[in-house]
Amino acid sequence: MKSERKTCNKCLLDDSIEGVILDSNGVCNYCNEYKPIVAYGESQLLKILQKARKKKRIYDALVPLSGGKDSTYVLYLAVKKYNLRVLTYTYDNGFMSDYAKQNIKSSIAKCKIDHIWVKHNEELIHNLYRTVLKLSGEICGVCGIGIERSMLKISESYKTPLILLGHTASEQNSFTSENIYDQDRLKAILKKDKNISNTMINRFLIYPKLNFISSYLYTKMGRFGKKVNILYYLDNPADKEIGEILKKEMDWIEPSESDYTRHFDCIAEPFTNFIREKRFGSSRRLPQLSNMIRSGEITKEEAIKIILNDREMMQKGNFDNVMKKLNLTENDIEEIGNIPKNVFGDETSLSNLIFEKVRKVVKKNKH
Repeated sequence: MKSERKTCNKCLLDDSIEGVILDSNGVCNYCNEYKPIVAYGESQLLKILQKARKKKRIYDALVPLSGGKDSTYVLYLAVKKYNLRVLTYTYDNGFMSDYAKQNIKSSIAKCKIDHIWVKHNEELIHNLYRTVLKLSGEICGVCGIGIERSMLKISESYKTPLILLGHTASEQNSFTSENIYDQDRLKAILKKDKNISNTMINRFLIYPKLNFISSYLYTKMGRFGKKVNILYYLDNPADKEIGEILKKEMDWIEPSESDYTRHFDCIAEPFTNFIREKRFGSSRRLPQLSNMIRSGEITKEEAIKIILNDREMMQKGNFDNVMKKLNLTENDIEEIGNIPKNVFGDETSLSNLIFEKVRKVVKKNKH
């Protein structure tokens, strides 16, 4: 008989999650090993920004803009605080919320900047999503690779010395060994579908032979802009404070349905969490919220309220729009929910694995 899950006394993680171990006091290893994030320092960031300005390009930086909280805050910092010449772009993944579209429109107007939309042919992108979802149990890898490739292409075309990203430390650990952003893995999955040609795959990838090593070298050579996680250099306000800043300075809006509003820009995000719950027994929110509990951004009680709200939304079956776009049936969802973890793990790029191992050794900070 399967034993009942035991949840950490401090955060939301339980001992059914891979890599989570509770001690005799009922506290998980992640809470016991937690150390507050130490920012790299604004002085280091200013050096990077100044070096970019000295190149005297049309734009100092490219800012990918999803309309969500983090990317909009990065744009606010780049334009309003650091006075950079910024080009923005948005990758329309086919699942953008109305909130996101309105926030992009208002942010562009407030900052008076140039903006580019990137949107694939809908039939093509939906075929890719559907195939990857039915064979591997997730779709976020397709979106992530699409965002990155269009980002690199725009940076190359406009010669932007920097690409300012909005990644945050709270989203570091997803508790899955699946390398969903690996190009070789994605190719292996897509080639299982005879209706998807190599031409279609290459059209989507833009750089069909790119890997982490060649991307790194191209960046060093100046072909692509240097990726900078700007939020890692600063002592940032809490999540709710950032929202208030954006409402005041960027005419930003957020939904009232949930207290956690990091990913409302994608209407497929609740669906992907639902699928992950079915496959792994835990949603993507758990590690994010647990990190926020450890950092003091929210209490455990507040985090539990968010999780319960998520589950209520899932029970209502608010996925008809996503399922219709991807031509999925209830039976498809059941089959997808039974796909084992890391089903295409053997297809991961060797060069990417080597790069990641070397990166962990030489990187000064964990984040």
